[in-house]
Amino acid sequence: MKSKRHAFTPSLDGRLEDRIVLNGARGGVYVNLGGERLFVPREGILTTRAYNNVLVNIHKATQQLGRSAGAQIDYDRAASQIGRQLGRLPYARQEGLIDYVNDSLQYYGTNETQQLYGDIRSTAISYLSFKVLNGEAAIRKSPGHYFSDADIYGPNAAIFNETAPV
Repeated sequence: MKSKRHAFTPSLDGRLEDRIVLNGARGGVYVNLGGERLFVPREGILTTRAYNNVLVNIHKATQQLGRSAGAQIDYDRAASQIGRQLGRLPYARQEGLIDYVNDSLQYYGTNETQQLYGDIRSTAISYLSFKVLNGEAAIRKSPGHYFSDADIYGPNAAIFNETAPV
């Protein structure tokens, strides 16, 4: 009978709290903002690919609402779909962005979906711009992903390239 191989068992060197802090610190990036170098943690980083995906899915949700009968269940479905997408933006849940947008859905008719999408998009851009300019978030251009939204990706945005030295 073969003997069982011993599996690797990691040892606990140091306190668990210390290791969690160290692991979290390595996940972020440093951005240059107005001559100041700021650290942005991993949860504050949004890729251009993810941002584009968020906008596409919000557009789909608003179009689906426009094709519906406009019943409360249709608005609830749209609020759920839009909320899931906005939740992908850095700190959107904690800052109340999702509640703010979902509370305003009731003021749009099913024939106003273009206006609804435009307002949600401009709200997301304002929110992200505020977070980026305060050094709380950063936008990372995804490799091989061509991104042309000048509101986010521009000369004044705090965008970093993973291949650039940090």
